[in-house]
Formats: sequence, structure tokens, C-alpha cells
Amino acid sequence: MTRLKMLSILGGTIAVLAFSATSSFAFWESASSQTTGTATVLKSGEFKYPGNGSVTCEAKEIVGQWQIQGAGQIKGQQKITTKGPHLQLQIKKWGNNCKAGLVGAEVGECDFQLVQQEKEMKATGGVAKIPCVVKIPAIGCTIQVPTGMEAPQGSGKGINVGLKEVELSNVGSNQLDKVKITNTAGGQGQLAGEGIFAQASGCPNNNSTEEAELTGLEFEAVGVNAV
Repeated sequence: MTRLKMLSILGGTIAVLAFSATSSFAFWESASSQTTGTATVLKSGEFKYPGNGSVTCEAKEIVGQWQIQGAGQIKGQQKITTKGPHLQLQIKKWGNNCKAGLVGAEVGECDFQLVQQEKEMKATGGVAKIPCVVKIPAIGCTIQVPTGMEAPQGSGKGINVGLKEVELSNVGSNQLDKVKITNTAGGQGQLAGEGIFAQASGCPNNNSTEEAELTGLEFEAVGVNAV
């Protein structure tokens, strides 16, 4: 066999392997030419932080949008598109009536990234670009959920990436998502837990944990389907 032919076969093999490596995820597609649309929150869910209780907000006050993005590092700016492997859920406002038990809580803007699993109507979640910050002024407590850190880059594994899981269903031209991220769901964390990594300061338990949870959040992405 000539060297040229061997190189040609090797090149084809590499191309096949590369395609296989990048096709393990399914896609989101806009129902129109829009790259961004409204995300209507139906249920606000509950954020649980071990040793520091839980935080809830009112669904009707939450303002969110979705955005389809291409492949790339979770904490980087990715190409905005009408069909791509990543769906960003951007919560612009959580409202003025969030609670941590019986006292008020303030929740800052958050960006989440969903990665749909191939041949499944399920996705993993991660924190993208903007970290989520929860403040409880009455006790001077601040909880921060930092932006995802992949190891290695692009693997979908690490801290606040690959979190399980989000159930997906297409309803006409819209998509209904149900979030149930727990610390026992088998995520790909790097610390002791398998849930959301968070850090606390000024709280009853000033600790870092990878066992925080976000459950019961349901939203409808208007004008986009999982395909």
C-alpha cells in the first residue's frame, strides 16, 4: 500500500472519529428564524442548600428567555444560531418576593446551559457565563453558584456542568422543560457530591458543597423544539 493511500485512509478514519465524538448530543431548533425567544416559567421550583435551608420565588414574577447557541466552552461566548447543541436559559429577574424560609431573599440574574442527550428527551444542565448569587439580607448570608468549570475543556464534566437532569417534551412549536437536579442523580462532579456546587459566606454554615439541588422548576420555551 502506498504512503499516499495510507494517509488517505488515516485521514478518513480521523474524520469519522471526530464526527462520532461531536455527534453524541442532539440539537435544539427554532420554529422560525429567531435565535432568541421567551421562556415562560410555569413553576419556580426550589433551590436547596444543605445546612442553610431552601430558597423559593414566585413563578409569575420570573422573567426569562432562551437562546440557541453552538458548541463551545460553557463559560465562553458561543455563536448564536437557529439550530445548535446548546440551549441557554437566561433568567433576567427572579422577582421581588423570593423567600429563604420566612425571610426575604434576593436572587441575581442567572444563565443556565442545557445539553440534550442523543436519542433521549433529556438534557444535562450547567451554569453558563453568569454565576447565580442568592442574598439573604436578614442574616447577612450570601450563596454563590459559580460558572461551570469543565475538565477537560468541552467534556461536559466538572463543576456545575453535566448536572442531571432536565426532562424535555415538545408541545407544538414550544418545548416544555422540567428541572430536577439532585445530589444523587449521578452527575459528573469533581468533589464529593453529584449536585450543584455552591459556596456560602455569612451563613449559618459557611461551607462549600457539591450537594445543592434545584428541583421543581418548569418552564416553556416558546418557539423552539428539541430535535
